[in-house]
Amino acid sequence: MTLSRRNLLKTVGLGTLATLPSVQANAAGFDKEYDVVIVGGGGAGLSAACRAGELGLKAIVLEKTGLLGGSSLLCGGQFSTFGTDLQKAKGKTDTADIFYNDMIKTGKGKNDPKVVRAFVNMSKIQYDFLTKTLDVHPRGVMAASGMSVPRSHTFNPPEVIKALTKYAKDRGVEIVLNAKANRLVTECGTGRVIGVKATINKKDVVLGATKGVVLAAGGFSRNPELLAKFNPIMAKADAISGGGTQGDGILMAQAIGADTLDTTYIKASYGFKLKPTIIQDMSLITYSGAIMINKEGKRFTDESQSYKLQGDASLAQTDGYSYQVFDKNILDYDLKNDTQGVEMMTALTNDPAGQKWVYFGETIEEAAKKAGLDPKQVKETVEKYNKGIKEGKDEFGRTSLTSGFGKPVPLEKGPFYIMPTTAALIGTYCGLKINEKAQVINVFGEVIPALHAAGELTGGVHGAAYMTGTAFGKAICFGRIAIDSIAGK
Repeated sequence: MTLSRRNLLKTVGLGTLATLPSVQANAAGFDKEYDVVIVGGGGAGLSAACRAGELGLKAIVLEKTGLLGGSSLLCGGQFSTFGTDLQKAKGKTDTADIFYNDMIKTGKGKNDPKVVRAFVNMSKIQYDFLTKTLDVHPRGVMAASGMSVPRSHTFNPPEVIKALTKYAKDRGVEIVLNAKANRLVTECGTGRVIGVKATINKKDVVLGATKGVVLAAGGFSRNPELLAKFNPIMAKADAISGGGTQGDGILMAQAIGADTLDTTYIKASYGFKLKPTIIQDMSLITYSGAIMINKEGKRFTDESQSYKLQGDASLAQTDGYSYQVFDKNILDYDLKNDTQGVEMMTALTNDPAGQKWVYFGETIEEAAKKAGLDPKQVKETVEKYNKGIKEGKDEFGRTSLTSGFGKPVPLEKGPFYIMPTTAALIGTYCGLKINEKAQVINVFGEVIPALHAAGELTGGVHGAAYMTGTAFGKAICFGRIAIDSIAGK
């Protein structure tokens, strides 16, 4: 027997309904209907909202916390794309193909080529939308993890979120805070997603979606149970992400058969000072030439690789953390190129003695002694590194600052700095399997009708590792791709 929502509620009662994996209903009887229901008010959800409003779709955004922005609000604001004026001003040539090839190489070929291509192509469109339509501009462009040319554009996240919110609201999109989505509503017989069961201001409602639902609820950095299930070692990592990143959207989709992708590759990001609390506690100074050593004073990996892989290598060391070692030349280069962590490094130049997260000395031995490391061993390690770099024979194969870009230099000019460094989760970078149209795929490889996903809760973009600027970037890009797909664009 096919039950309408109204009859279903009469039959089982709302309390029982809340325990079902999904809700099946006919469109008639919804508390309110929209063309599109968007779950999550971060970068992905708000980008979807902007496009929905632009296309004249009746849309609502459900944000379960009391604040818009999610993890996008807390991120470093890095947005990777190609062919921009900032790149050209630096004399750097970047194309969609170069970007795409870097993505596949960084992801070790584990990412979905069609999904990556869709992201790369949309990145320039959305970059232009941010800069030309919203009049939000990056302060610069840098080279970081996974890129052979500088393409990570540094935006101010609060400014981006504010601009996206205004644009969507101005075009009639309804945005509701303290609205927690609980289950997807599917159509009997077809499995088509036609709505969302939610709790808004402590009241249970069912919202209809005549054209589709977009899941943009973020990852699960703050869900220890899910982390332990997919990648146990990460359950112990610190999390720098939105408070709502507990996997809600992933679980809702799994309840109706959605497949997942890349959960094996959940990785913490290297570069954080110990006990981090915000993204500004992270420095990417390895990509300016710093080296990594362990508590025994020895190097253990190639510092030019993705900071996800750096994180894996560091977690495997004694006590699960390591140290970044650099000198004045590297510090000056880092400040000049405005990399992630410039605030930390600027503070260091103003008052090194007051920065308790780093040790320094006029000689490498002095810095090592202050850091509690063996001065003789650290000196030997630095000298060995310097010799290898000069001769082009580094013991760990380092030939660049990052992924083929830039030339490493020896550590020779005091003062020298040693920063105890850990890895922390700033995102899970995996989740629902989607195609290039942001449609969610089920465990049988089939499209789940009218269900789309965008942002951190999706897999396929990154693969085995991560390029800086592609998490914030994929949120901004796939939010639009999802709505274009729904609208038949």
